[in-house]
Amino acid sequence: MAKKISTVIPTYNGKKLLKKHLPAVFACLRSGDEIVIVEDTGTDDTVEWLIKEYQLEKTSAPIKGVDVYRGSYKKAKKKIDLTLVYNQENQRFSETSNRGVKVAKHDLIFLINSDVAPKKDTLEHLLPYFDDSSVFAVGPMENEHGTKSGKNKLWFERGMFIHSKADDFSAGPTAWVSGGSGLFDKQKWLVIGGFDKLFYPAYWEDIDLSFQARKRGWQVLFEPKALVDHNHETTNTTVFGQRKMEQMSWRNANKFVWKNGDFWQKLAHVLWKPYWWLIRN
Repeated sequence: MAKKISTVIPTYNGKKLLKKHLPAVFACLRSGDEIVIVEDTGTDDTVEWLIKEYQLEKTSAPIKGVDVYRGSYKKAKKKIDLTLVYNQENQRFSETSNRGVKVAKHDLIFLINSDVAPKKDTLEHLLPYFDDSSVFAVGPMENEHGTKSGKNKLWFERGMFIHSKADDFSAGPTAWVSGGSGLFDKQKWLVIGGFDKLFYPAYWEDIDLSFQARKRGWQVLFEPKALVDHNHETTNTTVFGQRKMEQMSWRNANKFVWKNGDFWQKLAHVLWKPYWWLIRN
């Protein structure tokens, strides 16, 4: 029997994007699967809209700091459980995602941003990989207005870990699976501890998660036949501004070295600091 999937969607003021992209999410899921939407204390009426639209009812919360509402989506013979998690205090992406994973009830987590629309057969191409117990995560091909992404490479150079898109998009190992869209093994996620709060409020947390998985010998893979449209309409730029986002990313890149680098990489990181200071100033 195919494993059931819990789709986890972290969101902030997400009503507009959820109304736009949820139909595609429902279409790609099977009866018996689940959607967990985690609203991160936004100021719009996302919670009220979801409660009314899907007739959700408040239930007991399995973790602290959240309110939980449950219901279901039904269409023809398809029934998909729908859970709404509301953060009582703003947590940003990493912890919001972690909470969704903890509340989710199925073995596989399809983590997607609220601005992602999967194709109807996306999960059909990702699921077979998890017949292999060594697989931690598989990422799909992301399409943004004709630009492809989803397969990545990571290397160490001049005292820093550097990342970019892969040189080719054939199926196989990738440096990391994006937190914006990917299918993950829930139990392995929990063993790692999920996204590390070290990288609060955002950036490098998904690279770190896959790095930790690969250190344990688990596979992190890419499948180009699995397609999603990623429209990059989420809120980081609006909330923080482009300059602040660049500063956060750089700060977390440095944290990544100190967490994951070996002795010689950390030494190189210190020695190359003047170079990077000159480059960035």
